[in-house]
Amino acid sequence: MDAREYLATAAANRRIVELAKYDETDQCVGRGRALVIDPQQRIAVMLEHCGFPGITLVRAGNLVQYVQGTGAEWRIAGDPVDIQWEGP
Repeated sequence: MDAREYLATAAANRRIVELAKYDETDQCVGRGRALVIDPQQRIAVMLEHCGFPGITLVRAGNLVQYVQGTGAEWRIAGDPVDIQWEGP
């Protein structure tokens, strides 16, 4: 399976989700799509920036945790984590 097939399968299995980022006043400040990598722990890697990254601080490639918001919406919880490999 190549990368394109992997993403198509992930999309078909509802592992690509839209996540929303809310500020401290409960206002939505951005949305972006993410690939769920651990549905039990609700961890995903962002596939695109969430709104304006200068405001949301959520960029493509960040790991984020998400929680159920109101209705069917998923919300980013806490701060994003940059993925950096320092090696062994």
